Order: sequence, then structure tokens, then C-alpha cells
Amino acid sequence: MDKKKINQAIRIAKMYYELHYNQLEIAQKEGISKSSVSRILKSAMDMGVIEVRIKDSVFMESELEDALISRFPLLKRAVIVPDLVNNPQILMQDVCAALADDLPRYIKNNSVIGVTWGHVLGVLSKQLPKMKRKGVSVIQLTGGYSRAVFESGALDVLKNFVDSVGGTGYQIPAPAMVDKPFIVEALKQDSQIGEILRMAQVCQTAIFSVGNLERPSIVYEMGLIDEKDYRDFSKRGAVGDCCSHFINKDGEIFDEEIDARVVGASLETIKKIPNKLLIAVGKQKAKILAAALKGGLADSLYIDEPTAEEIVRSIPI
Repeated sequence: MDKKKINQAIRIAKMYYELHYNQLEIAQKEGISKSSVSRILKSAMDMGVIEVRIKDSVFMESELEDALISRFPLLKRAVIVPDLVNNPQILMQDVCAALADDLPRYIKNNSVIGVTWGHVLGVLSKQLPKMKRKGVSVIQLTGGYSRAVFESGALDVLKNFVDSVGGTGYQIPAPAMVDKPFIVEALKQDSQIGEILRMAQVCQTAIFSVGNLERPSIVYEMGLIDEKDYRDFSKRGAVGDCCSHFINKDGEIFDEEIDARVVGASLETIKKIPNKLLIAVGKQKAKILAAALKGGLADSLYIDEPTAEEIVRSIPI
């Protein structure tokens, strides 16, 4: 399509969607038929000139939010997204869209934001808005290298956040967990890793999810823990991980020696971050979510309605 026709398509799209002219009014203004207007609008959509997004929003389920906050007093805000079409992929996208819409309110100039990786963060990072910010640093809160032949997507998540804020990214060039605590101490001596861990101390906003202790999972696929670990962790009270730190039902580290093998910001450091944005989808995450909320690991929660209801049902006041 030549430039003249593209400009006409944009002009017609603006009249229809922004000025709210009907197709007959547009046809009269352009000197074409109504059917031509309809055809041009369809062509504009096919070319990507027009993008339609259904914003069902993010209904604030006030009663459900109140129920969550009454059970977890350290939680300040819950954005609960309804499951309108009973489709897991659509629900995941909707919950991620809710956080993506809110994110600009949390990101300030000359600030540090921390991110993790995983399926939810991968979906979220593809929906991020472009923000006009200056001097923003984006750090990984935990290592993201896989110890197996598996792509965690950690670097893509980091890059997408960096592109969104127009900032600078800092990657932890290591796995999330190593074999022995002394390896972590050695890695901390690396100037790049040491600098990122120092930046985590002044991080203003963290965006992360949680992982339940089930298979398949990314931590399993990455080779961070094996079948024996799963059985042992579960037997001794672990319910899942938050930022690669395995926690118990009270949101506390379930084993200090195992936690000493994590390469990244400590759980105590993460707890001190002023804006902790926790996002998760699916009722299978209810137990680990309840543990994270009990442990004070979220200031704002982005969640689907069925999972919120499951958490409320499982924890009586």
C-alpha cells in the first residue's frame, strides 16, 4: 500500500475510533462509499495500524480483596482479575495486563527495579508499556542461568523490562542455586554480581512470582533441584519458592543451609523493598501464595479470582 493510502487508512481509523464518526459520515467526508470505509478499516487492522484490546479490567473485587487483606495484614492491595472465558492462557494474559497497566505508577526516575524470571514474568514482560523514565536500573534478583539444556527466558525478561523503561540492565551471570554455600560466597566477590547485590539493597520496586513444589516446574527443568530434593523438601515442610528461596507455610526459609546456596538477593533484602509486586495465576499456586503473603513478601498482589477464592477458603479468619 502506498503512502497516500496508508495516510487515508490512518485518517479513517482516527475518525472512527477516536472521533467516533460512523461509517456513513466518514464516507461522506472522504468522498467514498460506506463499503469502502469498512474495507479500509479491515485493511488497517490487518496491517497493524489498528490494534484492538479488550480491557475488561481489572475489576476490583472489593469484598474478596478485603477478605485477603484481613487474612494477610501485611498485604496493602490486591488486584483480582475475573476468569471471564474459562481459558488459562487468556486468564494469564489478563492478570499480566493488569500489572502492566499499573506498573508506571511504581517506576520513578533514577530508581532501581528488580525482576525475576519464569513463565509468568515471560508473559508479563511482553505486555509492558513504554515508559519515559530516566536513570532506571533493572536488576535480576536471582541468577537465571540453567544448569540443564533448558531456556529459562531470564535474559529476555530482563531485556523487555529494560526496553520498557529505557534503562540499563544488570544480569547475574550464574544459576539461581549452586551446589555449595562457599561457591555463593566466591561468586559474591565477582564485581558484577557484588554490584547487583548492593543495588538490591536500594531497590524500590520488585516484580516477581512464586513457584509451587510440584513437577514439572522451571526450577526442576533448569536442574536446580532434582527428584530427591523434591521429596526431601516436601517432607520437611517446604511449600514452594519465592525468588528461588524455598519457604515453609509461614513464609520463612525452610532450610538455612539450602538457602545459603541461592545466588541472588536474600529473602530479607526482598522483604525490605518498598514496592513488592507479586503476580501469580492458577489455583495450584494457592498454597505457596498464602505462604508468601503470610511472610510479608508482597505489598501488592495481582491474581485471578478463582485463586483468590481458593486462598480465602483455605484460611479461615
